[in-house]
Amino acid sequence: MAAVAVQIPSLENSGPIWVASLAIREGQPVEQGQLLAGLESRHERVELHAATSGYVVGLHARPGQTVLPGAVLCYLAEAPTVASGKPTGSLVPYAEQAPLEAAGILVYGGGGHGKAVIELLRAMRTFRVVGVIDDGMPHGSDVLGVPVLGGADQLKDWHDRGVRLAANGVGGIGNPQSRQRVFDVLAQAGFACPVLVHPTAVVEPSAVLEGGVQVMPKAYIGSAVRVGFGSVINVGAIVAHDCILGRVTNVSPGAALAGGVHVEEFTQIGMNATVNLNVRVGAGCMIGNGADVKADVPAGTRVWAGSLWPPRPGGSSGVREEGDVS
Repeated sequence: MAAVAVQIPSLENSGPIWVASLAIREGQPVEQGQLLAGLESRHERVELHAATSGYVVGLHARPGQTVLPGAVLCYLAEAPTVASGKPTGSLVPYAEQAPLEAAGILVYGGGGHGKAVIELLRAMRTFRVVGVIDDGMPHGSDVLGVPVLGGADQLKDWHDRGVRLAANGVGGIGNPQSRQRVFDVLAQAGFACPVLVHPTAVVEPSAVLEGGVQVMPKAYIGSAVRVGFGSVINVGAIVAHDCILGRVTNVSPGAALAGGVHVEEFTQIGMNATVNLNVRVGAGCMIGNGADVKADVPAGTRVWAGSLWPPRPGGSSGVREEGDVS
């Protein structure tokens, strides 16, 4: 049998749709009529059931994630592998000219973060990495054995071929807007960015990860945490219970956020930095490597690497001047 797409339905006057519960896992066999997921909007709750028997492949949603009508939750295939057959149906109603890739995904950006994303995708064993999109790399070269397919002008072609998923390989360190621009380009081309979680990371079941979030090896995300769209929780980082992170935030390797920390959008927390319980870090901040943050940080503040915030009376200001490096 061909792999059959399980799509998110349209809900009347729904606005955002959330995956409230997930009753399946990658590779699991299901029977026709079996419950797959529960969906919620502001006005109604619906259940998704299997239209046919098969194995779950290409699952790329998590409980609490926001999804769009027409997006694919997973596929039901004849074997528990991402390479099992060509799917039927379409991810979006207007794209019927090409068979869908059941788990094909592009990586936009072939630099350092792009390499980390490729390794992450390989470790997950859920997606098939089709190729790298990068405007600055020659077509036909490769990144870790993955072919470079060209620049952003190639996105439409690969969308027409049936690839609908992409991962943002631009880390945006020092310039989070560059990462946001990649998300904008991908969205305009019709691509969705799934949540990516390394198998060695721990994400508590009550945590909510929005689309495009990437959780790297050995990271920890605690209870009742919410991580905003497109954010990165890097290697070994800790985000303790009840934290809220805005969109396109970056928690660098080894950083630790205590419980109840609120980090607003486009903020970057440096390597091995620590943020104390219930502290609020404003939008667009840059917290330097090894900084120790004990009180709220105003929006747009840059804190010195290795410094204490707020600074002690008579000590260093703790504020990072333009041109200084964390």
